[in-house]
This record gives sequence, C-alpha cells and structure tokens, in this order.
Amino acid sequence: MLSTDATSAVVIRVPLPPALMRLRARWDWAASVGVPAHVTIVFPFLPAAQLTPDVRRSLARVAARQRPFEVRFATVERFPTVVYLAPQPSAPFSRLTEAVVERFPDFPPYGGVFEEVIPHLTITESSDAPFDDIAAQAEAALPFAHRVTRLQVLVESDEGRWHGRWRIPLGVRP
Repeated sequence: MLSTDATSAVVIRVPLPPALMRLRARWDWAASVGVPAHVTIVFPFLPAAQLTPDVRRSLARVAARQRPFEVRFATVERFPTVVYLAPQPSAPFSRLTEAVVERFPDFPPYGGVFEEVIPHLTITESSDAPFDDIAAQAEAALPFAHRVTRLQVLVESDEGRWHGRWRIPLGVRP
C-alpha cells in the first residue's frame, strides 16, 4: 500500500561491476533503501498514487523518441557530498530529462534546486564518507559499459523502501 505522499522517480538502471556494487552498498544510503544503481532522469516525479495508465502512456511516448544507446563509465567525479560516475555520452540522458520535464513541467529534476542538471551515477552520497578513498576505489573498477534500452519508474513505499513500478522500452512506439 502506498500513502498519498509516497513519491516516484524516473531513472535509467545501470548494472554495476561487483567492486562498484560493493562500494555503493557500503557508502550510498540510497542503496540501503532499495534504490538500484541508476542515472536519474527526473526525481522527484509524480506522487506514486498519481502514476496512472495515462502517465505511463506519456512516458512511453517520450521513451519512443530515444533509441537505445551505449554508455560508458570511465570517469569518477565529485559533488561536495557525492562521488559519482560520469556517463559518456551524457547527452541522451539530458535529452530524456528535458523530454520528461517538457511533458511534466511541474516536476523539474531535483525539485528545481539545481540550475544545471548533470547526468551521473551516484556511488556515494554522505556527509562524512572517506570521499578520496571511495573515488580511488571506484576509479580502479573502471571502465565499464552498458546498453541502455529502457526507462524505469521507481516508487517509494510507506516503509521508505524503493521498488520498480514500470519498465518502459526506448525506441518502441507505444
């Protein structure tokens, strides 16, 4: 059961190599609540209770305009409290974000807090993690690549755990 204030997110899931999976499991709080490794397209998205078939169809139309693509992760970057992997290319992620926001303008990425949205895959988000050590360990596990074939909508449960709701293929007409 979902409460009326449970939120959702639109993401691209990315499977990690084992060393990065272990690093993320240890240091990223989101991993501890079931959020899979991903590149965010839009968060927060609609309240989970508002994820209707019409919303799914709208997301499917957005996804249909983006063909599947290859992404490579070869660079570790930092925000003040985050160690992340930079996707290359990043443009397809940015295009998907722009297209979802164009269709759902009341839900800008990260609530509109950031002027520029930088596509990234978080390995660590913490106020007190050993960032330099984590970055070095992440760097040692790179590079890796992934073929992106779909969007995924995640929802938060009443217990604060995250689960997949929809998988929406890229490049497929709804």
